[in-house]
Amino acid sequence: MQPLASDDPNAIGPHRLLARLGAGGMGRVYLARTPDGHLCALKVVKEDLAHDTQFRARFAREVRTAQRVRGPFTPAVVDADPEAPAPWMATEYVPGPTLKEAVRENGPFPEDSLRVLALGLARALSTIHAAGLMHRDLKPSNILLSPRGPQVIDFGIARAVEGTVLTRTGQTFGTPSYTSPEQVTGQNVTPHADVFSMAGSVLFAASGRPPFGEGSPVNTLNRVMRGEPHLEAVPEGPLRDLLARCFAKDPAERPDADTVQREISALPLPSAEHGWLPSPVNQQITAKASETQRAKEAERPPSPPERGTKRRRTALVVGAAAASLVLLGGGALALNALPLGSDDTADTEPQADGEGDEGGSEPSELEDPAFEGFLYKIDFSEDGEQMHVFGSNTLSTWNWRDGAAVDHYSPAPTGAVFTPNGFAAGTTTDYVEVWEGGSDNRVAVIGNDEDEVRGHFDMPALTSDGGRVATLSSADGTEEGDPHIQVWDVQTREILSEFPSEGMLTDLFYTPDDSSLVGVVTDRSYTDYIGVIVWDPETGEELQRFDSANYYRVSLAADGRTLAMVTDRDRARIADLETGEVRDLEDPGLDHNELVEVQISPDGSLVYGATSEFSDEPGFVWDARSGDLVTTDNLVLNPPIGVHPDGEHIATASSPEAGVYTILILDADFDVVAEVS
Repeated sequence: MQPLASDDPNAIGPHRLLARLGAGGMGRVYLARTPDGHLCALKVVKEDLAHDTQFRARFAREVRTAQRVRGPFTPAVVDADPEAPAPWMATEYVPGPTLKEAVRENGPFPEDSLRVLALGLARALSTIHAAGLMHRDLKPSNILLSPRGPQVIDFGIARAVEGTVLTRTGQTFGTPSYTSPEQVTGQNVTPHADVFSMAGSVLFAASGRPPFGEGSPVNTLNRVMRGEPHLEAVPEGPLRDLLARCFAKDPAERPDADTVQREISALPLPSAEHGWLPSPVNQQITAKASETQRAKEAERPPSPPERGTKRRRTALVVGAAAASLVLLGGGALALNALPLGSDDTADTEPQADGEGDEGGSEPSELEDPAFEGFLYKIDFSEDGEQMHVFGSNTLSTWNWRDGAAVDHYSPAPTGAVFTPNGFAAGTTTDYVEVWEGGSDNRVAVIGNDEDEVRGHFDMPALTSDGGRVATLSSADGTEEGDPHIQVWDVQTREILSEFPSEGMLTDLFYTPDDSSLVGVVTDRSYTDYIGVIVWDPETGEELQRFDSANYYRVSLAADGRTLAMVTDRDRARIADLETGEVRDLEDPGLDHNELVEVQISPDGSLVYGATSEFSDEPGFVWDARSGDLVTTDNLVLNPPIGVHPDGEHIATASSPEAGVYTILILDADFDVVAEVS
């Protein structure tokens, strides 16, 4: 939960906004107060979708259907306006973290809790299916936890966004780890697909990992089609056997939601006295209640009403949410529902791609650099535990899992590079600094001696052992001089080799074995790109040239030869540094120069593309081997982007708020799992 920003409205429809709950590809979600004082989660559609007439029609249809859904495990739609300039929908505000948050922070659930979770999800799906809806994207981040049972949110939303800019091919696969085989192949999708996803969510709660393991979206979908879920995380017995049937590849062999509900109802469940949630999760609910209270206390004063504004009639539905709920007939487990709008309730209502932690720990006592101005580069350490950020106002290191600052290099240089094993180099117009292990251990300052030529330095390159640094310099100490690449010995501060460059450099780096230098070369004005050139750093011999490449950064896989690059600013290519072979990746169909950066995964299997913040496109993923675009949900990539060494996490900048960025860490499903700001 975050405070309202300066560009957030005070109200949407008749509802007063209190705080931001999340944001993602579809829009923003707010905590709001209804006219009669209750709390609701209000989801407002972003501008590009609001201008899509087909989306509006689907959104209106899905909202009308969702308003018929009434059940103890499906928060009710209490108000909506699909015809507003920015369509919106408000749902009941219920307590608790998402299932994903709870398991990530507290570990797997015990078997008793798993049974209640499965029972509540089955009842939710029965209610949704009875209304003529399918969820289509059931997963842990769409399941909220409260003392009254699991609460399933966002049902029907996946159907509304099909065919829009959020889906590349018109087919919504849902989230890879929880997608049914028939959704992957595009076959006739029935409510049995939701049962498959439900089983995956329960298995996540049992193990703390996706049902078919970690991996790239492409590999995950392959395992969904051909592999088996790791059911060993569930104790042997009736629950495991039931989940195995829910995972059947053939949807006709899966039980329906009513059957799941009936079979679990016959199993022992925890008593009402002790509740169904593990104690740490109940503590999370209490913490969110305090957060909600703070948001209410910080409520903005109301603005004067505009003349001629008509207030829409609000139909609030409390129903089962305010009643005492019973999972089983006969009172086998009675769960007390918290009243809608109670001061003791809390909710995150996250989007699949807007969910995220607030950063857990406080920043260290180091200076806390804000990501203002421009961000140029994001890298991870070799062990993946730390993230390095370089921008116009920062060169810093972070513990990305809890958002804590680890190190800050001050002042920020004009160019910078980190090696995976902890060396760093930064350039200014007069010299190069080299550090080992952090800003408090500067091991060399190169180029500042009076007897040496001072020149303009761009992005530096550093060998893996920190022993050599390569930079661009002008031969006569002025920016008008002929640019040359200089390779320095860090220990002796001597130039080892020097050779001319055709222009300025926007990127320069060594290959992993330190045998070659790769540079992105542009003219002196940094507007026209000459291409990507590969040199022998000892002799200056040009080894390869890719003239069609442009934009300021390219990306090399861990194999040291597979290079991903932007070409013509609207498509991507793969190049082989050894053979010079170039392959085009599938054309994403951009009308303007919107593709600004590509990054390749360490294993070379996927290429991620970030678009300009002014683009309507959220970003792209290609299968590097086939060259095909990968269909994705929830994906939003803004430059710069960085790929974690495990290939399972991606760092991307958020759209700037008042010139300040937040760095979002996405998992393999493109859900936000951490934020650094």
